[in-house]
Amino acid sequence: MNISEEERFHFRLIPAEQIRGGIVCFLFILLIPALVTLASPIMSPYFYAACAIWAVMLIWGIGLGSNPYRSEVAFVLFMGVFGLALAFTCQIAVLKMMYDLAGLTGIGYGASSLGGMVLLFGVFYTLHFRALQKGAYQSMERKGGVGKAGRVALLCAGIGYAAYYIAVAVIGDIGSFVMGMAGFTVLLVLGIYMAVVFIHRYLFIRQHMDKLKAHYPVLGMPKEQRAAAHLTKMNGGSGQQPAQRTRKIRRGSR
Repeated sequence: MNISEEERFHFRLIPAEQIRGGIVCFLFILLIPALVTLASPIMSPYFYAACAIWAVMLIWGIGLGSNPYRSEVAFVLFMGVFGLALAFTCQIAVLKMMYDLAGLTGIGYGASSLGGMVLLFGVFYTLHFRALQKGAYQSMERKGGVGKAGRVALLCAGIGYAAYYIAVAVIGDIGSFVMGMAGFTVLLVLGIYMAVVFIHRYLFIRQHMDKLKAHYPVLGMPKEQRAAAHLTKMNGGSGQQPAQRTRKIRRGSR
């Protein structure tokens, strides 16, 4: 079945074998900003909010990981919601650092931070749809640009965290706050981008499930049935050849 480049972009699913490992990795990343809320005072609204987000993602992840071969489409939504969870948890961590650790007062900073996050979500949403309409994603994939962009984003996040810990050890409290906020901001931006891309991909898949099943016939099948379907497909082209050869030999013997 022929599908368009846009459909091929949206139909790219994470293999079922990688879902459990992906869930563990995502939960670990989400735990990093959540740990900041453990700073004194521990029992704060920031702590409860971060714990609630992480607990919801944990329970959902356990459900998906229990049967990953039936969760490939649901895992797309999981990645999108994880992006939102990561963005909000990073925002909570930044607010915790500024209000409880740095001693900032007033609601102006918190309101402007949340407003900036919402604005960034709208900007990414607009850019994402423009990129789809112009075929920018497909062009970048042909040139290898999407993979490079992902590696650059992860590199920036790693540099941010390394700088944060160096600042904690060398510069002192003020420097650690600034660098910590920078590191969490990188993750926040990455989370918003994931939310925009994967939530839209999930909605697109739900609207085109028939095409996806035709393109990916083993979708939803257990592991054993997938292996059997793969063997059948591999032998399908040559399955009649032995019988045909036998008939030719018998005809020749006559």
